[in-house]
Amino acid sequence: MNNQSSPAEAAELFKRRSLGILPHIDIAGTDFTIDWRAKELRESAAPWNTIPLRNLDMGDAGENYLFFYDTAKHTLWHFDPYITALPANVILLEIPYELKLDPYAVANEYGMDPAELIAEFPIQKTLSSAVKPLSESGLPEIIQENLEKLQTRSNDRSPDRKRGR
Repeated sequence: MNNQSSPAEAAELFKRRSLGILPHIDIAGTDFTIDWRAKELRESAAPWNTIPLRNLDMGDAGENYLFFYDTAKHTLWHFDPYITALPANVILLEIPYELKLDPYAVANEYGMDPAELIAEFPIQKTLSSAVKPLSESGLPEIIQENLEKLQTRSNDRSPDRKRGR
């Protein structure tokens, strides 16, 4: 997807952002408002529903955040270390990092001139998340390990097993 703006569009995006209009991002089909100052994404239709950005993991390249997302609740899914099956309604998402989410707010946070930072990191016309396969998350391996541990415990408790004194 080409997200390059024409000079007129870029000027309009900068004007809108300088007036305090926050950018938006599509998270798996749901519109969220980006509030970098508060370090959160707010579901636009339900602003009390937020995704905190403070503790999200960074991708390997350091240019994207990765997190598990519950598509039914529109919230972060919190990892269960004892998981034994892939969770329903959960996907792995990747979203851009702060310089692409809201370069204007990042510039303000660091006391920079927003126009200078935006020259290098233009305001994006549209932002969206990318769905990554759960197989890339390590969840299948953790599930397999947990199932093997449960099987081992079950075998250890088997009535046929002789117990030592």
